[in-house]
Amino acid sequence: MINSVDLAIGTAILLIGMAYWTVSIVEHNNNYVDIVKSDYIFDKGISTMEHLSEDGTLQDAVLLYYFDRVNDSKKLLEERIPLKHYLLYIDNNLLINKSNGVNNSNSVYILTVLTLNRSEGWYVIYGNEDFVNISKERFLDYDDAYNYLKYRNYDIHMPVYLSKNVSSSRVELYILGN
Repeated sequence: MINSVDLAIGTAILLIGMAYWTVSIVEHNNNYVDIVKSDYIFDKGISTMEHLSEDGTLQDAVLLYYFDRVNDSKKLLEERIPLKHYLLYIDNNLLINKSNGVNNSNSVYILTVLTLNRSEGWYVIYGNEDFVNISKERFLDYDDAYNYLKYRNYDIHMPVYLSKNVSSSRVELYILGN
């Protein structure tokens, strides 16, 4: 026979069990939501770096950076990166800081390695009948190389386009919980 005390005990056990189940579901659901958010941010970062690599923007930005045109490189990338809060490094040097005080508790890290020729450019062959040298400075275009005052006084003064070596550059993107 079931009496009211048995019903009260059964109801209490059921309520306690439902409370534990609800807490468990809420905890797991919050973890799941965080994972989905992180995965979305990661996919957005991968897509951004992929587009920048495919259309040549990343290569242009790295070359501008190594031609000491940091502001041009920064402007080019800022126009093309559709993220709110991020840090972008080129070879461990911070180029863009758009963290704006956002903590990095929900951040993701995307690394792109570009193999390119950072020393490619216009150089000046200069000298006279006794010696010939190649300039250490490199230039973005022929006119800059030709008109560089340091080498104008030599008998031999000729801009040439050279590729000295090929190396890789690391471009790192930290996305901070957008």
